[in-house]
Amino acid sequence: MRQIQRFACVAITALLVAGVSGAQQKAPAKAKAGGQDATKPKAAVAAPKIEVLPETKDAGIVAKGQVIETTFVVKNNGGSDLVISDARPGCGCTVASFDKVIKPGAEGKVVTSVDTKSFSGPISKSVLLVSNDPERGQINLFVKATVKPFVDILPQPYVRVAVVKGDSDTRDVILLSEEKTFKPTVAESAQPYVKAEIAPASEKDKVPGHPGEQYRVRITVTPDAPEGLLNAPVRIATGVPQQPTIEIPISGVVRARVSVTPVMVNFGNFQAGKEPITRNIIVTNNKPGTPVKVTRAEVSVAGFITDVVPTQEGISYTVVVKASDKVKKGALDGTVKVFTTDKEKPMIELPLRGEVL
Repeated sequence: MRQIQRFACVAITALLVAGVSGAQQKAPAKAKAGGQDATKPKAAVAAPKIEVLPETKDAGIVAKGQVIETTFVVKNNGGSDLVISDARPGCGCTVASFDKVIKPGAEGKVVTSVDTKSFSGPISKSVLLVSNDPERGQINLFVKATVKPFVDILPQPYVRVAVVKGDSDTRDVILLSEEKTFKPTVAESAQPYVKAEIAPASEKDKVPGHPGEQYRVRITVTPDAPEGLLNAPVRIATGVPQQPTIEIPISGVVRARVSVTPVMVNFGNFQAGKEPITRNIIVTNNKPGTPVKVTRAEVSVAGFITDVVPTQEGISYTVVVKASDKVKKGALDGTVKVFTTDKEKPMIELPLRGEVL
């Protein structure tokens, strides 16, 4: 009886061991299957894909002064929005407009312009397109052309002047063209004190080695031109259909008959009496043929001393302004007056600034 019971216990134990082993073998398979479901990758979102065809546009031969307008078509061949964050023009090119977001499968535009008035011969201008395309985040677009001056300006396409207030200055340039309809006339001058006269160029004035008709343009800055920088272009009608107008830039400076440097006397922060503090004013006669003298100078604030030192009599002077120990504490807000023998400007007044500690 005991043997039968012992045998039954052994059999039951064997069955239990087999069942556990089978469960352990099946569990990893289930876990493996479950693991595959958990780690299965989701479908990736398609990226935007930019395409510009063509990336270079050639305008061919254009007349000097013509504005080249160009439109580039941008296509999104990707699966999500194409975002154009920037369109950076290179030197001489301007981006008028561009579409910032282009839907998948859709098209957008980049519109550019190139003003050719400053160019001659073959040119190539670029625009850098920046987008969120992961493969082509930056694309250079190019506008090419050959700029032909149907009317040329020699010896240079501009006029520079330097004149003293009250004087006049005259400069000549030559217009030339091989076109049969070429007959230039002055269309307009930007300022009344800049005059332009056009006449056929004499044999003496003509530029050798250039075929075609030549005309002399005489530019005169009149005595009533105001002091300061000069910017007064002259526009000319040419009679040439390919280049109907041209512009001659007129620039330079009209200087004062008597000029001073600096234009303000600034002492900054200082303590009166501890050490000698001076400031110098340079007075220059810009028309040396007519002498102008500096006779004296005075300061509106008490405690300042002035001295006039001739550097070159009748032409250049140094006015020394010195702070004495009698200058009162506080902010300086006064003037320095310089007296001259110039009839038009007998007195020059400069602001005086600083802080006496």
